[in-house]
Amino acid sequence: MSYELSFSEDFFTGTPDSEISRDDIHNIYQVTKRPQCVMQALVSLEKLQPAYFRAMVKKVLGYSLPKNQPADETVHWELLEKIRQYNTCDTLTPPIDVYVNKTYYVTVYEDREDEVA
Repeated sequence: MSYELSFSEDFFTGTPDSEISRDDIHNIYQVTKRPQCVMQALVSLEKLQPAYFRAMVKKVLGYSLPKNQPADETVHWELLEKIRQYNTCDTLTPPIDVYVNKTYYVTVYEDREDEVA
């Protein structure tokens, strides 16, 4: 079963509003195996699974990334926009697979402290 992305901006960028710097995201988001937002998942995927990340960029955005070079920040923002357009996830509770298209996805392990009973 799939769901629409009915989450706050915090789920996508890690901040409550969309006023995050578009530059230098590689320094803003820490690479982790348990990303807390979609943008951190994209940055982490680039470092932890570079072949998957490059394949996703090629298929979704239509261009190739050079090997062994970090992607320009615009690549991550373009992927985030594609995620918003595709508007699909597999569940509404963490971990959440957020789809870029029907084949590629990122996983978010968002911890929602405000929902703890």
